[in-house]
Amino acid sequence: MDDNYLDPIRKQQTEKLSRSILWRTIVAACVFSFIYAVLVFVYRATLSEVVWRIAYALADDNYVVAGMVQLACYLLLVIGFLVGLAIIIRCGINHALSCFDLLFGSIIDIVSHDTSSIVLPKEMEETAAVLSMVKADAEHNERAAKAAEQRKDELVIYLAHDLKTPLTSIIGYLTLLEESPDLPAEVRARYVGITLEKAYRLETLLSDFFEITRYNIQNIPLDRSIFDGVLFVNQVIDGLYPLAEDNSVEFRYVGPDELQVSADASQIARALNNVVKNAVMYAKPKSEIILTTSRVIDVRNTCWWQVTVQNQGHEIAPEHLEHIFERFYRGDTARSSLGSSGSGLGLAIAKEIIQAHGGDICAMSEAGLTTFTLWIPQDNFTECG
Repeated sequence: MDDNYLDPIRKQQTEKLSRSILWRTIVAACVFSFIYAVLVFVYRATLSEVVWRIAYALADDNYVVAGMVQLACYLLLVIGFLVGLAIIIRCGINHALSCFDLLFGSIIDIVSHDTSSIVLPKEMEETAAVLSMVKADAEHNERAAKAAEQRKDELVIYLAHDLKTPLTSIIGYLTLLEESPDLPAEVRARYVGITLEKAYRLETLLSDFFEITRYNIQNIPLDRSIFDGVLFVNQVIDGLYPLAEDNSVEFRYVGPDELQVSADASQIARALNNVVKNAVMYAKPKSEIILTTSRVIDVRNTCWWQVTVQNQGHEIAPEHLEHIFERFYRGDTARSSLGSSGSGLGLAIAKEIIQAHGGDICAMSEAGLTTFTLWIPQDNFTECG
């Protein structure tokens, strides 16, 4: 959770708990003082004279001894009052400690994946609410991790199956070429072309495999710099031009001629490359993929570098849209072949790179028009435009 969100809650909770314990202690001390004062008054009105006479009689009519006994009784009353106040203060401290014991127990329940609800004293209801949110997030993340692991296992099975197909074809055509040296030149050229195509396919599948195995050990170190965001976006477009040509789509850039931005260029290039690749793979043939870039400012006066990627193709169903950035997620999970759907990591990696910058990414799809929007915070800029 964001510290900016938690700090006010933490301060409010601290003030509320300390105020509750303080008032509880003050009220208890006042009630005790009142009761004790009544008892002292009763003692002075009824028992003080009796105690003095008994002491006087036992001391053989010695005024000094009787006075000392009576003084000792008053001293005991004072000590009793002080002991009572100490007990009340101790009870207040014990109550605070019991609250922290309950808090610690709730944290242990979260760590141990206990399914019971978070229960804390009324004065700690803010903390209980935050812990409930943390527990819900932890449970959600655990379910998401298990689902991702299951999808990863399924993907590896599909990948193992798909690896056999081009490999078998390559071996078959190479065997034909070796065993038939007298094949006509055009037939030999056709077999070589098919073998090369299958080899490229095998290379793509192996790249997907290494992407899967590398994903769990990656981290995203950032090396920010200032660069031209327009030139950057157009370089990504140029790098993917052959892929767009193979899929019969065109790129169109919309935006300013120059835009200074701050980010880790290599990491953002990877993220945007994954998003644009996804747009190309699922765009309708002979359609346009439109990329726009700008700096925008939100209601909190925060400056953002915004990049959008828009393609015309099949509309993404809402049930797929909400999972599209999850690891190893592919829209058509019933497919037994990787095909053009890839490893299901491209958009997940893009999201993690953007979030590592402190930004966000989202997707919208309506009437066949799908738009991905990336936001990267621009802390180095005081103005947006």
